Amino acid sequence: MAILQIGAGGVGWVIAHKCAQHNDVFGDIVIASRGQERLLRLADSIARKRSMKDPFRKLDTRLIDVHDVDALVGLINEVRPELVINAGPPWTNVDVMEACVRTGSHYLDTSVATDLCSPGQQVPQAYDPQWAFHQRFLDAGITGILSVGFDPGVVSIFAAHAARKLFDRIDAIDVLDVNAGSHGRKFATNFDPETNLLEIQGNSFYWEEGRWHEVGCHQRMIEFDFPELGRMKLYSMAHDEVRSLVEYLPARRIEFWMGFSDLYLRYFNVLRDVGMLSPKPVRVSDAVTVAPLKVLKALLPDPTSLAAHYSGKTCIGTLVSGVRHGRARRVFLYNLCDHQHAYRDVEAQAISYTTGVPAVTAALLFFEGAWRRPGVWNPEQLDPAPFLAKMPELGLNWAELEVPEAAMTKPLMLGDSDDGR
Repeated sequence: MAILQIGAGGVGWVIAHKCAQHNDVFGDIVIASRGQERLLRLADSIARKRSMKDPFRKLDTRLIDVHDVDALVGLINEVRPELVINAGPPWTNVDVMEACVRTGSHYLDTSVATDLCSPGQQVPQAYDPQWAFHQRFLDAGITGILSVGFDPGVVSIFAAHAARKLFDRIDAIDVLDVNAGSHGRKFATNFDPETNLLEIQGNSFYWEEGRWHEVGCHQRMIEFDFPELGRMKLYSMAHDEVRSLVEYLPARRIEFWMGFSDLYLRYFNVLRDVGMLSPKPVRVSDAVTVAPLKVLKALLPDPTSLAAHYSGKTCIGTLVSGVRHGRARRVFLYNLCDHQHAYRDVEAQAISYTTGVPAVTAALLFFEGAWRRPGVWNPEQLDPAPFLAKMPELGLNWAELEVPEAAMTKPLMLGDSDDGR
C-alpha cells in the first residue's frame, strides 16, 4: 500500500505530516516536487517531529515536473499508489488528472484548476476542465475528489450539512474567511505567492437571482461579527467553491468574502498599480524577460518560514440563511484555528493547516470506502456526515452558531478612493 503526494509547499507540508501520522492506513509515502531543498526540509521535519506513526513504513522523495505528463505516468507506474494527492499549484490539476487516467490511479486535490484573472477561465467557468474528466474516470473505475481543502472544501461540506439537517430552504450562502493572526512581516502571503496574488486581484463573481454578477477587486465589502475575533471587514472575491455551490446547492445568492487589513490592501494596491502582480513577462533588456509576479515571489518570504512566529487565529466558515419549519434562521458553521496549535502539531501556520488537514481527512474516508466511487466529485456531492465526524480527530474542530441578522452588514459598494489605498 502506498500514496503519492505531489507538491511540498505550505499545504503539501501539512499533508505530508498528517499522512505520516496516519501511515498505518496509507502505507508508504512518496512525495514528489520540483524543489530538492523543500523535499529535504520536509523530510527532516517529519523525522524531527516523529510524525511517522508506523516507523517501518517508508517515506521517500522524488524530483518531478508534473507538467511532463509522461514522466509523471512513469513515476505513478513505479510507485503504484492507491491514491495520488495533488498538493501542487492548482494549474497542475489537469496534468495530474491526465496521468491518473492513463495509469488507473485515484486522485484528490485541494483547489480548482482555473486562472481567476483570465477570460474564459474565471469562476463561471471554474471546474469545467476538471469536470470534463468525469466520464473518463467512470470508464476507468477510479475516484477523483476535487477541491477538498477548507475553502474550497470544508465550507461546501458545511453547506451540504446545512441543506440536509438544518434548513428546509436555503436562500443565501456566504463563505467567510478571515485571518486574525500576525506573522510579524509588513507584507507576506500565507501560501504560494503566485496562487495567492493571482487569486485576490481578479474581479469578484457572485451568484444572485439566477445569474452571475461581476464587481471589481475589493469593491464590495461587508462587516461581520466573528466568534472570539470580533467585527471585521471582508471583501467579495472570486473563489472556486462559488461555482460548485451554484451547481450542486442552489440558493438565491452565493458569495465568497475574505478579510484584509487596511495595511495589506495598501501594499497590495501599490504592487498591483505598478505592475508587480502581473504574470505576463516583460522585457528588461534585449536578452532578458521576466514575469514581475515571479520576481515578487522570489522576494517574498516562503510561506512555510512564517509558521514559527505566527500568533493569533483564523476563522473560516459558511453563513447559511434560509427557512426551517416556516421560520427564518441564520447559522454560521465555522472553524477557529490557532496558528501556534498548527505549529506545535506539524511546524506549519494555520492557513496551510486548515487546507492540509481536510485533504487528509478526505483521503482517510476514501481508504475507508465512505468517499470512494468512480467518477469526479466535488465535496457538495459527497456525504458530509463522516467527514464532519472525522475532521476533529485530525486537529480541526468545528461549531454551529445561530447568528442575528445584524451580525453581517449589507454589502457596500466602495469607490476607487475607498479600497484601502
